[in-house]
Amino acid sequence: MKKRNKISSEEVFNHKYFKVNKDIVELPNGEKVEWFYWNSRDSAMVVAETPKGKLVMVKQFRYLPDQVALEFPSGHSDEGESIEDCALREFEEETDYTCENLTLLGKFFETMGQLNRQIHIYSGKCAKKINGKTKQSDITEDIEVVLLDFDEVVEMAKENKIISMGSSLAILLTGARRRENA
Repeated sequence: MKKRNKISSEEVFNHKYFKVNKDIVELPNGEKVEWFYWNSRDSAMVVAETPKGKLVMVKQFRYLPDQVALEFPSGHSDEGESIEDCALREFEEETDYTCENLTLLGKFFETMGQLNRQIHIYSGKCAKKINGKTKQSDITEDIEVVLLDFDEVVEMAKENKIISMGSSLAILLTGARRRENA
């Protein structure tokens, strides 16, 4: 496989959450094409377990699929914020829980042809409730926290009841980590 060469890059849209770029790319055969992509900061997701072995998940309405989705807490990093700090902040904002011992399970490109963002998936231990009130900073979010057993979450993913690609991948990685540590 031959690499594509970027000839030029131009920002064609700028919003506080993401930008859209248009690159001119030279293909291996010499042809030049326009390549549009969403240019966004990386995001973090946390799969945290309570001392009683429950996974902390969130339910929220998602506009584009037009349905309520069950997901692991996640969000994009703020400018200058480390990805681990982002993970802890997003987890606390969305769930009103804290967790300890963050371990990176992996980092992955979400949609490689259209988006340059990576999602960093962490596991966390000892998730504990803070004060009973989430700090949701995004007015578009209406989040319900749900505590579930790992096996129950796996079954929901198999039944296509978890529609988030990142959350499904997080379940797979968590299961692999559990088998390694068994």
